[in-house]
Amino acid sequence: MERVLADVLRDQRNLGNKGDGGWKRSALNAAAAVLSTSFNVNVTSDNVKNRIKLWRSWYGIVSDILGQSGFDWDGTKHMITVENENAWNEYCTSHKSAKPFRFKVLQNWDDIVDLCAKDRATGHGAKSAMDVDEAMSRETNEVEFMGLGATAIDLEEPSSNTKGKRQGLTSSGTHPHKRKMGEKEGIAASLD
Repeated sequence: MERVLADVLRDQRNLGNKGDGGWKRSALNAAAAVLSTSFNVNVTSDNVKNRIKLWRSWYGIVSDILGQSGFDWDGTKHMITVENENAWNEYCTSHKSAKPFRFKVLQNWDDIVDLCAKDRATGHGAKSAMDVDEAMSRETNEVEFMGLGATAIDLEEPSSNTKGKRQGLTSSGTHPHKRKMGEKEGIAASLD
């Protein structure tokens, strides 16, 4: 049943019935209908949804285990292999959910990976606060203070040659006037 379910879900994914938020109701209904017909049992879309939820849970636990040194996947036996039993026991003390997977055979692991791997956040592409701050300071080296005598302050190069230079006055008066100045002048101007 799990192999048929995986095949139906792959077909539904190819039809666009899986989005970032998960499987569409039509995909769950289609899978339930195929399973019910193929195996002459009553399968509901909630049954399918719960199986997918279980697969995602298994994927998270097993992929975390496989990410640790000393643990590997045996594709022939369809189970986790452990180099050092003490390392396994130590891992299980801090990861209780891993314990049942020591000798668990997952015949459909490849299907689980195919259908669940992209649903799990891995942190790949995530930015730390320091990364974001660095990127913002590179992109924006001028800060504009709007108001009376609006000024632009160059925060990266507060040199004396930028002080007091007036830029592009407009006759309409609708655009603020910009003047490059040093950091201290800019703070004082913004406080004014």
